[in-house]
Amino acid sequence: MARSRNIKPGLFKNEILGVSDPLYTLAFQGLWLLADRAGRLEDRPLRIKAETFPYRDGLDIERILNWLEEEGFILRYVVSGKRYIQ
Repeated sequence: MARSRNIKPGLFKNEILGVSDPLYTLAFQGLWLLADRAGRLEDRPLRIKAETFPYRDGLDIERILNWLEEEGFILRYVVSGKRYIQ
């Protein structure tokens, strides 16, 4: 079933994302499309890259996810040996 996701104007005024690499903002938005209603998704970087940037060779999605976590945009955690992002 298709999901609707909305981008709020405040996203573009975020002081952290506003001065970062634009791909970080795009990756953050891409995670919204992969997440369930509760905002969770499996932390599978290779799959995330394939779904969000299928034609960008050499993109280090792990670096981007680490940056998003360091800046507080996502939370990465493990439950019963499975990795997730919220």
